Amino acid sequence: MYYIDAGLMKKMKRDIQGKFTLKNDDYREVRSLRLTDDTWKKLGIASECLGLTRADYLEEIIQKDLSPCNTWDVSEPLPSITRYEVDLERLKAQVQNLQKENSAQKERSAVTFIYDIVDFDAIRDRILFELKLGRQASGYKTAQKALDKMIAELKFLVDSL
Repeated sequence: MYYIDAGLMKKMKRDIQGKFTLKNDDYREVRSLRLTDDTWKKLGIASECLGLTRADYLEEIIQKDLSPCNTWDVSEPLPSITRYEVDLERLKAQVQNLQKENSAQKERSAVTFIYDIVDFDAIRDRILFELKLGRQASGYKTAQKALDKMIAELKFLVDSL
């Protein structure tokens, strides 16, 4: 909560219609803020007590350095999203390295999943059991060979990632 000495701020005069008169000749852009009703009311009460508009009250807070985050030196440039070329190159290289690490992690996680989680032999044995063939039947042995070949191909594909 900020307590502002009323003596620091000039009271605004109103015109015949009761509207505040212009503070100076500086043109002001129309801006918008998203505020809760409660905050809007408190801002209105605080500014009205000082005889200011809400906009003038906010400007006075900033101009009088009453904001807690006014820690930058006036001689320093204001913070911006622009960077020096060196910083851009360094950041681009950093992003590329992170992308490489990320793709390597994805590959390792897929290989780990295939080898550690998936039990190919158990899946093969379950499928063969569902065929309801005896282990000595030629169809069983043919299916077993085909499934073993498929498992070998899947493992080869995973290793080649």
